[in-house]
Amino acid sequence: MRPRSRKIDCAGGLSNHMMARVKRRSFRPRTGEFEWIAYFQRQQKLPRDVHVGIGDDCAVVQTGRRGFMGLLKCDACVEGIHFTSKTPLQLVGRKVMARNISDIAAMGGVPRFALVSVALPSNISDPARKKLYLGLRDMSRRHGCEIIGGDTSRSRSGLFVSVFIYGDVEKKLLLTRSGAKKGNDVFVTGKLGGSIKEKHLLFEPRLAQARWLARNFKPTSCIDLSDGLGGDLHRLAEQSHAGFEIDADSIPASPGCSTHQALYDGEDYELLFTIPRSRSGRLQKAWQKKFRLPLTRIGIVRPSSFGIRLREISGRTSKIHPSYDHFRHHA
Repeated sequence: MRPRSRKIDCAGGLSNHMMARVKRRSFRPRTGEFEWIAYFQRQQKLPRDVHVGIGDDCAVVQTGRRGFMGLLKCDACVEGIHFTSKTPLQLVGRKVMARNISDIAAMGGVPRFALVSVALPSNISDPARKKLYLGLRDMSRRHGCEIIGGDTSRSRSGLFVSVFIYGDVEKKLLLTRSGAKKGNDVFVTGKLGGSIKEKHLLFEPRLAQARWLARNFKPTSCIDLSDGLGGDLHRLAEQSHAGFEIDADSIPASPGCSTHQALYDGEDYELLFTIPRSRSGRLQKAWQKKFRLPLTRIGIVRPSSFGIRLREISGRTSKIHPSYDHFRHHA
């Protein structure tokens, strides 16, 4: 079984055009995931103290701390979808906490506190439960975040772990998905593809790199790659009302992975971001001095009418398609 992931709570916002198209149809629980998210978008009425609602990696709210915004995120891991019954429980705990921290990173923020809800099957022993907790605790503490509460319940259909995380970010450093501009360069950190080789369990959230970027180069848009480069390019495109041209030969594939796998495997948890071309040269030089992690320019932002396209060395282009949909595919 291949683990697949998709964020539903504060991710995958739609353009006004798509929202209107979906609104003309009645909501059906078995329609696609974008339609499901659109349903929730139609229902939300943002209070004045909510800066960003559904449509980004985190919700963004005002706080009592001057000059800062609060970041709210909830993400879950479900047995049979994000891991199998044979996955070590310490790695399950590590993964679900790291997924949430990765979303905080994508907004330029810092994680502060976490709540954990767990539904446990009766066949999980006490020592195994402790390993699950250790995975959660060790990952959170590594990034300065403490687990301060949550809930436990019994499950009759596999293990379910959900984490709610609170973080904050300086207003001037806040990163979102909505600012990509025509002519911006597109960058990605790390290598892509190969999640099935346990990469989806062992990744490190790019918190330090995102904070450094926000402070020194302020990307115009940013997202963490949970649903694959192909899928998350569509998320950036929707929120920024932009198109993308990606160079096939520039995509940094993991060893043994094809370009197709780098585009669609998912669960890379690297940073995908855009910056003005005038800053690209300085960024690459400064990055090489600061980090060992690879940074690769993979394309350029185009007008929305261009779509999202992959350009081969030959000059031939093809569409980059959205990735996995929980409600139209099965693991």
